This record gives sequence, C-alpha cells and structure tokens, in this order.
Amino acid sequence: MSNTIALFRWSAMAWLAAYAFSILLLGDGAWISAPVQLSPRGGVLQAIGELVFALPVPVCTGLVVCMLLLVACLAWKPRWHLGLVVWLLFRVVSHRMWLASNGGVQLMENMLLWLPLMHVRPGGAISTTAFRLARFQLLLAYAAAAAHKFTGSAWLDGTAVVLVATDAQFHLGWLLRMPWLCTVLTYAALAWMTTFPFALWWRGTRRPWLLIGVLFHIGTAVFMGIPQMGLAFIACYALWMQDDEAERIISWLRQRVRRSPMAA
Repeated sequence: MSNTIALFRWSAMAWLAAYAFSILLLGDGAWISAPVQLSPRGGVLQAIGELVFALPVPVCTGLVVCMLLLVACLAWKPRWHLGLVVWLLFRVVSHRMWLASNGGVQLMENMLLWLPLMHVRPGGAISTTAFRLARFQLLLAYAAAAAHKFTGSAWLDGTAVVLVATDAQFHLGWLLRMPWLCTVLTYAALAWMTTFPFALWWRGTRRPWLLIGVLFHIGTAVFMGIPQMGLAFIACYALWMQDDEAERIISWLRQRVRRSPMAA
C-alpha cells in the first residue's frame, strides 16, 4: 500500500501544481466575476462564504503561490500537517474562483483531505481508513454520475453524444456525420461508467477499465475543454494500482528524472 499511496501523492500533487499554474496564467481573469458560493441556510457557512469571496485578488494570488510552494515540499517528502494546510488553501482558492464548478475540482476537494491522513502513522488505523475512503470516493463519483444518467432520456435512447456534438463550444461536430457512432459511444460510455465501480475489484477487469477511463477522460479534456476534470480522475486512478504496479511506475519515473537534462 505504501507505493500506491506514494504514486497517488505524486499524481495528486502534479494535478494540483498544473491547476495552480493555470490560475496564475489566467491572471485577474480567474477571480473576476467569480460566483459566490453561499449556504442558503445562512449563519456561519454564509459568513465564511462572504469572507472568502471578499478576498482581494493580490491575496488570492498569494495563496496560490503559497499552495505551489507547499506542493513542492509535499512532492519531495510527505508531511500530513502541511497536507492539511494545502487542502485548506485549495478549498479557499477553488471556492473563490469561477473554476470551482468543475467536477474534477470538487473531487479533489475530497481527495486532498484524505491524502494527508494517509500519512498519519502509515499502516495505522487512520492511514488505512483514509486510503479506503479515498478509494470509495472515486467509485462513488462514478456510481453517482451513472445513476444520474439513468434518470434522463438522452443516455437511454442513445442521443446523448449527439446532443453534445451539436453544442458549438465543443469540437465534436464531425460526429454528426456518423449518427451510428454517436449511438455506439453513448451506450459504451454508459456501460463503462455503470460497471466501473464493480470492475475495479478484480485485476482482470481493473486494468482495461482504467485504460478505457484514461482514454475517455483525455478525450473530454481535448474535445470538451475540461482538462481539470479529466486529469483529476486520471490522477485518482493511482489509488487502485496494486503496490507492485505502483512500484514499477515509480521506478520508471525515477529513471526518467535521472536521465533528464535538468538532473544532469
């Protein structure tokens, strides 16, 4: 389990670093007209939401820079208390900016809480429980998404991909020339997402389902313009690697780093 957690830590930190850099590249545009996320019940939650939304842009940018520095520290060596600080900073930043509505960001808001708890006395009750909850979190995300698709009609009658392809903001208009392919892709995606929470429990089905997931999320990142969500789910796939599989990937990554020009 130790190698699996290490691989997940690196993949999560890589995603978070890319997310933070994207915010810095956007500049003030990341914070302007950001939606305020308030609790309809008011009280303490609403007060906290108003306080976060009132943070000026320079302060928000400073928080992102601090988050990046802590990410670099955690990528080098895990420290559970610093991990909790990163989670808190990420929560503040994501709720202050308009990218907070992204499903991948919402997934990471949970995963970045479980991750530092995995490093509290490794092998102990807290670490093991956090690891299992993070695994369950990923499965629950797919199960909820699949269940939601069964409540409508577009996925059940095979027209969901057609509806997406007709949206001008996506780059899938070429699919409209092949309606049969749209139908196949609709039912294939629905079947894959529905069976995903079950397929990962067996090695024979886990690998192909994860591979399909990587291709699926890369496709949504490229054609639908939501790389934050697709890459967030891919980063979390590390949780379902066996320890020996994670060890081989870590060894390969270390060899690439040693051979890189920067290492030389």
